[in-house]
Amino acid sequence: MSFTPYIPQDKASEELQDQIVKVMRLDAELHGKIPRPLRVPMTNLLRVVNSYYSNKIEGNSTVPADILRAEQVADAPQEVKVSEDFLEIKRHIEAQRRLTDDPIDPVDVCTRDTISRLHREFYVGVPEEMLDIQVNEQGDIIRMVPGVFREYGVKVGQHIAPTAEQMQAHLGQFERVYRLDRIHGLSRFLAAAAAHHRLMWIHPFMDGNGRTGRLFTDQYLKASGFGGYGLWSMSRGFARNTTVYYDMLNAADHPRKGDQDGRGILSDSGLMRWTRYFTETALDQVQYFSAQLDPEKLGERIDVYFEMRSRGALSDGKGNALPELRIEARDVYKTLLHMGDQPRAELQASLGVGERTTRGLLSQMAKEGLIILDGRKPVSLNLSRHSIEFLFPYLW
Repeated sequence: MSFTPYIPQDKASEELQDQIVKVMRLDAELHGKIPRPLRVPMTNLLRVVNSYYSNKIEGNSTVPADILRAEQVADAPQEVKVSEDFLEIKRHIEAQRRLTDDPIDPVDVCTRDTISRLHREFYVGVPEEMLDIQVNEQGDIIRMVPGVFREYGVKVGQHIAPTAEQMQAHLGQFERVYRLDRIHGLSRFLAAAAAHHRLMWIHPFMDGNGRTGRLFTDQYLKASGFGGYGLWSMSRGFARNTTVYYDMLNAADHPRKGDQDGRGILSDSGLMRWTRYFTETALDQVQYFSAQLDPEKLGERIDVYFEMRSRGALSDGKGNALPELRIEARDVYKTLLHMGDQPRAELQASLGVGERTTRGLLSQMAKEGLIILDGRKPVSLNLSRHSIEFLFPYLW
């Protein structure tokens, strides 16, 4: 027996539809208003944010400062590089990069091949012993093959996943009902909400289903036309209260409760609760990042950051004073933000200082990760690990 694909638009309340429209509007505005030079560094930062929160949901204890330090500094502490928790996050970040470099065709986003690829991407480079999965209470172990669908029954908490045979049938339905060339308007968002739950409920792999499911939702929202997605993150919203996230997933796991609860094998009222939660989470996240990336407010935070840096009045996350930075660094940063990459000579001319002063200033900014210097190429904007906490408060 099949499951309800998603809440039909005509069954969604006016309030829910209004929220979805607001998500779509804010996403479009965010996509349009972010300064072009900030898009790449911000997208890179959001990969880190997305990875941190998706893995935090699974109990990963790595702290953001360690991730940023290892991402931006080649000689990061060895203990950060080799911890298993940290490697999980690095794999997740790298998987997102590969998916950007080799994107999925929107029509194929819900196929078995894509779901298999998402799982496989996460496990690239994993030591073989990390693929050993305990399959029962007797302690029997099997070696999981990344991207290969499970052949065993599993129980996750109170949820008994479909048998391997049932799972294949449900994956076939999943592939049919969530095809984006057959879904339009607000229904695309309603389908994204339901598909996230349905894939988690199907539980197609022996391990890694949560992270694979959240990678899938990232790809599905992008494929659905949310051009600003990647500048905001569902995983960050889910991780704000992991207990509520799992409670809402569990509500949608419930079997149908009589003829007034839909016609599928799962509860339509549970799916409605999950859909409302998914929508509220999306709205919260797109509002947060829209506020953080508002050009006027971001400009004010940049001014204050560099003013404080010029007085040596800022410290890093460990309380160590950051070195003084000439106030002209603010002008360099804002020029790159508003005008894009600039030749060094142009920056020097706009600052009105000597070549030696400009060279020293740019060298310090590059060392701190505020800009990127690459040979004779124009200077480009970057987000340093020290400035992120100030420019994007409450990100973590």
